[in-house]
Amino acid sequence: MKRWIWIILGVLVVGAMFFYVEYQQNNKRCKSVVVRLDNKAEYPFFSEQDIKDLLTVKGVDVVEGMNFSDINFKGLEKRVLKNRLIKKCDVFRDLSGNLVVAIEQQRPIGRIMGSFNEATQPITAESGGYLTESGDIIPLSGRFAARTVILSGDFFKNTKAIKSPKGEQLIDFLKQLQQNSFWKSQVTEVIVAEDGELTLTPQVGQHQIDFGFPEDADVKFEKLKVFYKTILPISGWEKYHRVSVKFKNQIVCE
Repeated sequence: MKRWIWIILGVLVVGAMFFYVEYQQNNKRCKSVVVRLDNKAEYPFFSEQDIKDLLTVKGVDVVEGMNFSDINFKGLEKRVLKNRLIKKCDVFRDLSGNLVVAIEQQRPIGRIMGSFNEATQPITAESGGYLTESGDIIPLSGRFAARTVILSGDFFKNTKAIKSPKGEQLIDFLKQLQQNSFWKSQVTEVIVAEDGELTLTPQVGQHQIDFGFPEDADVKFEKLKVFYKTILPISGWEKYHRVSVKFKNQIVCE
């Protein structure tokens, strides 16, 4: 019986200490704002000051000096996430009395060509912007231009097409292209027809590449390597205006 009494007393003491520490933390004042930028991001869309400006509405809503109990953490996260270039935002306090803002950027895998005015019209596939890994279309960054492939073609006239199975297939292809340093530098534009077939425009050479549907990409890229390593060195870079790898076991040059 005594053993259970001591256990209960121990639990009560630990609980009281927890609530005391929590009370002390909530009544501490925010010393400063600490920004943790996305260290995995290839493209630095934001500086620390950019995030602080989003958090405080450019200094209008200052949080330094406020009690943590008076700070709406979720509200601040929603405020930062209004910028569609930000994928995730976590706002919390650390043990040193700082308000920490940790962000994760969106991952662009292509830039859809088009012109739009974000203030007067929504961003759509037809109007332009970055296409992300999750199939969302986000605005361009005024601070930094992501080095991604250009996307064009009738496929993007229908916004719903991006979320279709063909759109998912296209996104998988673009992710694969983004992760291959050679093809990422060689392919400058992907033209997507209404039915989802691809035509690639290379960085070097006057030809276009009929890639077909974005499937069996590894096999097709291997055939393109044969074209670049075996055929072009002999015939010359200017001889062909079109090469097709869309058919199985064939490389067709015109």
